[in-house]
Amino acid sequence: MRTDARHAAAPRRAGVITRAAVLAAVALGAPGAATAAAATGMAGTGPPPPTPAACAAVRPPRTVAPILAPARRGSGHGPRVFAMQLEQDPANVQTYAAFRRKTECDLRAFVVPHLSRTRPNVVVFDEDIGLMTIGTGSRGAAARALLANPLGHPGCEGQGFPCATLAALALVGAGYVRQQAFYALRFGGVPGLSDTFVAATDTFARGWMQTFSDLARRYRVYLAGSADQPDFAASSAPGDIDALADPDLPRPQEVYVATSRAVHNKVFVWGPRDVRTGGPPMLRNVVAANEKVPLTPIEQALGLTPGPATGPAAVANLRPFRIPHTRARLGFATSLPAFVYGTVAPGADPCADVSRTYMRCLDHLGANVVLQDEANPGRWTGADGDGVEQWQPLSWMTSTARAVTDPSVRFAYDVTPMLVGNLADLAFDGQSAITQRGLRGRGCHYVGNGTWTAGEDRPDLQDEAGDHPEFLALAPWVTADAPRAALRATGARLAPGSGDVHEGDYVETALVADLPFPPDPRRAGCRTRPAP
Repeated sequence: MRTDARHAAAPRRAGVITRAAVLAAVALGAPGAATAAAATGMAGTGPPPPTPAACAAVRPPRTVAPILAPARRGSGHGPRVFAMQLEQDPANVQTYAAFRRKTECDLRAFVVPHLSRTRPNVVVFDEDIGLMTIGTGSRGAAARALLANPLGHPGCEGQGFPCATLAALALVGAGYVRQQAFYALRFGGVPGLSDTFVAATDTFARGWMQTFSDLARRYRVYLAGSADQPDFAASSAPGDIDALADPDLPRPQEVYVATSRAVHNKVFVWGPRDVRTGGPPMLRNVVAANEKVPLTPIEQALGLTPGPATGPAAVANLRPFRIPHTRARLGFATSLPAFVYGTVAPGADPCADVSRTYMRCLDHLGANVVLQDEANPGRWTGADGDGVEQWQPLSWMTSTARAVTDPSVRFAYDVTPMLVGNLADLAFDGQSAITQRGLRGRGCHYVGNGTWTAGEDRPDLQDEAGDHPEFLALAPWVTADAPRAALRATGARLAPGSGDVHEGDYVETALVADLPFPPDPRRAGCRTRPAP
């Protein structure tokens, strides 16, 4: 992805709230007024919010205004959800402050102007939103340089994935040599390539996790995000501080120490207030968490550990989180698990092995809102990872659409925020979507899904092509729908190393939707905006 002056020249983002606007909102009693008032700098929620000028500087050029899907008057109570589709950029993790600035700017642009005063607000970020913060500071400088110019790395000229990705991980590891040695002694070695993630535990904790914890309390929202990291605890032991302290910061009073060498792809939900008084400060308002199971081949190759698949621990891992004062029960399905239904014999336990029947167990436990956070590696206009389907958006219907159309499960909504952007030699792309069971109307579809194509598409996916009314809100892609050949050509221009003026120029936006219970089948669906 390019990280040049295109961001600095971006115009001021419409809708960024100023201090004067916040005070006016309080005076008028506008929706979200109490939350907006807190945004001026609530004590204990971190530094003051960024200025409009600071936010304009980190706005990607292909930014689309939030797509709104409000409930009809008189609809049932339920949360308002925000599905955040953000463009990753190494420049936004140069420092802890840079990541906080970008994250809060996105909240102030996409979320704060649309906060509900009568519904709980749930903000859902994409899968691995915190992962890139492993490149924060001087220890990640070499990796950030490679990410900005992946094909210029010696030995990767003319090569594709995974050359630059593995090189970037090695450069990050070189920055954490002292921490890796500390954990090698403590744990007797760390398996696979996951030693770098373990070594960066303190960085994750005081970086993206503290940011999310602070902002959930500042804006009084539920805030969901994930990263690949181990469990940890706070330590004030001098030896731990000597080994793990960030060299770019003054010596801290405590550091955050991994308590296990197991690295999980783990999603956390922070609430608007603390729910515990002790432990690491960035965990005190965590209200729910989930460890991904099963894992993708890439995650397995990196040495990640899946969440529990059987027994009481598996059930506890999947148990939904109920949003207080609503009927909404959030179930977490980070990417691959959202596709895993399997078959359960009559009378059998759907939670006996969740690595095979994940979604059926989630349904059995009572989840009615699926949070499907996504970091989809590969071009959106490319082939699916199953090695059969040649058009990825069509295979995606077997998760986002199936969740609300399969009669054997009872999910009411599916919320899918997608990570976009190039990371080294790997593209991440997609269209964020919110789907609803029983929705009526004209229908719409992901790009390239208008018709089923013989020779490209799996025979069992014929019904997934064409317009589908279950889309409540759908992010646009970088161009309007077109023949697949044209869409593939655009995908090639976006991809790492294309050299095109549009390399890495993905869509950043958010979907904002009320999720009333019971679901309203007559509300307007297919809310979207034109391609930018």
